[in-house]
Amino acid sequence: MNFKAKGQRSLSAAGLIQSGTMLRSAVFGMSFAVGLTFGIEPGNAQSVETGTGTSSDVQTEAPVASSAATPAGDEGNVAAPDAPVAEAEPEAEPATEPQMATAQQDASEPAVAAPGGDASSAVVFMYHRFGEGEYPSTNIRPEQFKEHVAELTNGNYTVMGLPQIVEALENGKGLPDRTVGITVDDAYRSVYETAWPIFRANNMPFTVFVSTEQLDDGFANYMTWDMVREMVKAGVTIGGHSQHHSHLPDLDIEAVKAELAHAAERFKAELGFVPDIFAYPYGEADADVINAVKEAGYKAAFGQQSGAMSTESDFMYLPRFALNEHYGAMDRFKLAANSLPLRVSDITPGDYTLTRNPPAFGFTLTDPTPDIACYPSDGQATMTRLGDERVEIRLDGPVASGRWRINCTAMGPESRWRWFGMLYTVP
Repeated sequence: MNFKAKGQRSLSAAGLIQSGTMLRSAVFGMSFAVGLTFGIEPGNAQSVETGTGTSSDVQTEAPVASSAATPAGDEGNVAAPDAPVAEAEPEAEPATEPQMATAQQDASEPAVAAPGGDASSAVVFMYHRFGEGEYPSTNIRPEQFKEHVAELTNGNYTVMGLPQIVEALENGKGLPDRTVGITVDDAYRSVYETAWPIFRANNMPFTVFVSTEQLDDGFANYMTWDMVREMVKAGVTIGGHSQHHSHLPDLDIEAVKAELAHAAERFKAELGFVPDIFAYPYGEADADVINAVKEAGYKAAFGQQSGAMSTESDFMYLPRFALNEHYGAMDRFKLAANSLPLRVSDITPGDYTLTRNPPAFGFTLTDPTPDIACYPSDGQATMTRLGDERVEIRLDGPVASGRWRINCTAMGPESRWRWFGMLYTVP
């Protein structure tokens, strides 16, 4: 088998193993691809070669201890989650209330200042259901959830409210190292009954993204507006998630605007305010949808691609790590919670809905990164390094319609993985 980089020499598998650099990249890639690809079969990344021909000893082993080549996997199915390969979709009396200010906090109440630091990134997790075992692709088991909370409250992390994280990073303010945000999509009743008591007992702020029609319809498995109001009063942040939880890129843009306008009216009527943070249903967006969300007054919006957010992120398409039963194991959780951003620019395609299939995916590295591996959720990938900065990925054929993910990772300081993921909607 030959690993080819356009415009460069072809490397044999034997040559790659002898070089050491490619062996480390392969081990790393396998770990992430198998262990962090949320429900989707991992693709195969082939070549990682720089134009200068240099190698590095930065990477020495796979991220998950005791499983150097085969970690867990990645997310579920409601929205699609993450990993260096591609992900899958997800789909006692409480103690004191969270101390972070919320986006909808009453103006008469003094906002609590976010703790400062030197970090310029944060990790955000995404949940859906809690203890609803009949929906494993979007559910987290109670014992898994309690392990996650125990990890986040062990003193190594700072769990902050999403509005504070967004405000700090958008304005170039420093955050504590290992800052974590918690989000929950869809407002299932198990959030109120199972998750919220645990969050409250541990003084952990979190955000719930609400699709208004799901509450208006009165389905028994969703929260009620009374429950949402109770949460808001206690300091929980509420975010927008459209009216019907539709596949927004599939709608006419006027229908998208109508979805957002109707949801805003319902939030105002039921809660007295309109949220200013949004999450795209299924993580799906395109340029027109993003513009409509921005025009509707949202200052930040989240997708379902994996990675750490940073001061350089697109604040209208921010990353999150999705969690479910299969991809909620502690090794993966710790890996994600400790991840750092792989800083990139000039990402192509620039629109998050593909107009060309197979896609011509590429990006420019902001910082020198000799060893890097990329893994798609679908397709056989070949990587080309154009000098030290530009990375181009080409696939062997068209990818299936739906959602296509690609994750790129490299070893960073203190054995923490740098991570950059993208999710594209495929017509």
